[in-house]
Amino acid sequence: MKQIQAWIERVLVPVINKITSNFWFGIVADAILYIVPFSMVSAIPSIWTIIRNFVPSLPDISAISTYSFGLIGLFVVFIIPYNCLNKIEKKDRSLIAGFTGIGTYMLCMNIQAVDGGSLVDLSKFGAGGMFTAMFVGLIVAVIYKLMAKYSFFGEDSVIPDFVKNWFDNIIAVLISLFLGYLLTFVCKIDVFTMVQLIMKPVTSFAQSAPGVVLIVFLQNIFYFFGISGWVFTPVTRSITQAAIAENATLVAAGMAPKNIYAYGFSRYHHIGGQGATLPLAFFMLGAKSKKYRLLGKATLVPSIFNINEPLQYGAIVGNPFMFIPTVLIAIILPAFSYFWFQFGWGTINYVNFDMNFAPNAVSAFFMSGGDFRNVILVCINFVIAGLIWYPFFKASDNAEFKKEKEREAAKAAKKAAQS
Repeated sequence: MKQIQAWIERVLVPVINKITSNFWFGIVADAILYIVPFSMVSAIPSIWTIIRNFVPSLPDISAISTYSFGLIGLFVVFIIPYNCLNKIEKKDRSLIAGFTGIGTYMLCMNIQAVDGGSLVDLSKFGAGGMFTAMFVGLIVAVIYKLMAKYSFFGEDSVIPDFVKNWFDNIIAVLISLFLGYLLTFVCKIDVFTMVQLIMKPVTSFAQSAPGVVLIVFLQNIFYFFGISGWVFTPVTRSITQAAIAENATLVAAGMAPKNIYAYGFSRYHHIGGQGATLPLAFFMLGAKSKKYRLLGKATLVPSIFNINEPLQYGAIVGNPFMFIPTVLIAIILPAFSYFWFQFGWGTINYVNFDMNFAPNAVSAFFMSGGDFRNVILVCINFVIAGLIWYPFFKASDNAEFKKEKEREAAKAAKKAAQS
């Protein structure tokens, strides 16, 4: 155990820290976090749509989702260059950089003129175009970052700053749009298809049983050694949101959703938070040791709403008793959930119910469009997680209880000696 921990701290932790501190990784990670409110807003029409299944007379408010979650690709392609320029202290060019990202992104859509208007696939503006939005946004950001050091004017120029800013942005705007023009209109490349092909090996593996297990395994193991699974968010959220957007499109067309590893799949294996620690919070209420009893009382309610950082860092991270259950849960729960959907025992998520703090059973119900079989899966996984955690928790609790007794005995002996 100590050798594994030493290897991870010596080899993997520096690599992860290097990746997460990388300038461009930070730019993309920030972009993903910025769009979360729009994704959360779309949860309201999602709930409303399920209610409309029972009350058809209610009005259709799906447009709220279409113009929030349905436009996150457009938001991302703005945020990446905008944030890049802010981080290099070029705030005067940041807005133009963001607008350039939008213009280049839409140019790559190759919008077709038809009788009476223009034809464009609206899904390209949303999660379906997110990888392309990241690609275009990063290209524009790189161009602006390279051009940021140049100006047509000297420091002592009498030209007003806003006029300088107009001219200093021209070259970056032209280069960005010209690259999009070359790819789309000269080389006749569908940028969206190109990016999908590049990402295909990654997305295909993520939709396989080994891929799902590996992702969850890495998240849980890194968390055990103190590195929050949030470091994986820019990658996992990009994959899962594109997947659930495709699932929603399939359902709207009368077909079945196909991407098992879609947004919200974590609701089935991160019960009570990453590592499925909700059963552990319940067990702690009856612990022999004072430490675990207090921790259970403090963390039970937050765990119901998937906030388990206090529990993780208070009882699991670095605790040798908890290593084996962490590994078992990281393998068994996502694998069981994956095959549950593959065998058709539940409905694959297709509703973007982005409410991370809702109890898992609630999320499972809404994200499946109201399928109670998904709620049953959450309940079964809760029981499985409980069976896995229990013997290891008891061993850890007994060890902690013994330490507390020894400390109390030592304190009593010291007090007696002093008196």
